[in-house]
Amino acid sequence: MFKKLIKYLSSLRFTILLISLLGLIFAIGLWVPQKRLLKTIYLEWQRNSPSLVAFLDALGLTTIYTSPITITLWLLFFLNLSLVLWQRWPVIKSRITLADAKIADPVTVGGYPFRSSYPLPGDLDGEKIIGLLRKNRYTVLGDATGFYGVKNRLAPIAFMLFHLSFFLILLGGMISVYTEFIGYLDLAQGESFQGELSRYNESPQPKMPEIGSPPSASFTVKSIVPRVVQNTPTGISVLLVDSSGKTHEVDINRPYTTEHTSFVFKHLGVSPLFAIKEASGVEIERAYVKLDVLQRRPDRFALGGFTYTATFYPDYVLDNGKRATRSMEFNNPVFFIAVEREGKKIAEGLVPKNGALEFAGYRLEMRDMPFWVRFYVVKQRGLSILYAGFALATIGVIWRLLFYRREIVGAVREQDGVRCLVVAGRSEYYKSLAEDEFVKLFNGIAGEGLKAEG
Repeated sequence: MFKKLIKYLSSLRFTILLISLLGLIFAIGLWVPQKRLLKTIYLEWQRNSPSLVAFLDALGLTTIYTSPITITLWLLFFLNLSLVLWQRWPVIKSRITLADAKIADPVTVGGYPFRSSYPLPGDLDGEKIIGLLRKNRYTVLGDATGFYGVKNRLAPIAFMLFHLSFFLILLGGMISVYTEFIGYLDLAQGESFQGELSRYNESPQPKMPEIGSPPSASFTVKSIVPRVVQNTPTGISVLLVDSSGKTHEVDINRPYTTEHTSFVFKHLGVSPLFAIKEASGVEIERAYVKLDVLQRRPDRFALGGFTYTATFYPDYVLDNGKRATRSMEFNNPVFFIAVEREGKKIAEGLVPKNGALEFAGYRLEMRDMPFWVRFYVVKQRGLSILYAGFALATIGVIWRLLFYRREIVGAVREQDGVRCLVVAGRSEYYKSLAEDEFVKLFNGIAGEGLKAEG
């Protein structure tokens, strides 16, 4: 009974069944809103269809990726793969083991499609023939009366490496998917981040991990310096200071990575410090405002009971009476601001850095103009296992296909009064190429001896 169970658990039929069931699970996960992945959609669905959602919750279909049935299927899949490797290992071991039993008659042995006979010069003895085979990287057992040779004897191990790579790739991929966090974080120069989940942008909502916690990174944005050359943005330098006081630089293709988390530069904006005062000079309110205006699109903000629409010109110029920018370089940064209250426009005008706009007894001042950046934040565990799996798969394929196994059996015999080398050979792959190699090898041994090449 136990042997039958092991046989079924390691069978191809069971592998296909597990893959089909896991595919069905992932399809359900795409169709049914998941609590932690699509929280807003799930909550709205729960309000509209409480009975249906309660039923699906009871079945675990709204937490499908961490449900007991999914975890069980994954465990069975890895068990299946482990059993296949375990059952295959004795076969691999027997293939790489050298034994005198592999020495056979080259004339009658089966499974060796290449067969030939080569007359030998009188001074070429059996010991020299064995030496020439070893010189061509063959491991040889026996002597001139009968020998067995194999080239790339350990090539079957590549099969195990390749299948082991599947185990690592699946394990690493599963860990990465289940521990993945994705979110967007906007931080201005001088701002600190302590890992607060509330600091992440609400749209789109952060993708929470099924297993584990959100990033716990802690750092302060020390400076943000965009680089523009000849009206073309070429890069950005964002300096971060972590909790231990170490400085890290973020560029377009250089994220800040810590504790399995990457902070990737995604977007740049300006974050001017605005203050609004009454006519008497009393300050009502001031704030750093993150504005997404570098693509010449207006952005809105509220301050002191007014609503403002801001358009940004990094290198302001008046061209034929129209507002424009000479370049994308920040040579003459100016905001054009329209002021509204209760939907009615009150005033509009230009506000340069350290400038002001006066309207209806109020004064809007811009006291500073630092930048802000948007980080694409990804946290994943298991990537090192995933990369190791791909590396192992690559090694296995290269080893298996380029350093493929060749086997020969042979003996020195008298044929029609002539001393001959009788051989048979076979190869795992590239049989025509291997036959050409055998012909060249044995012609070299029989004819030139010392010039033979594998």
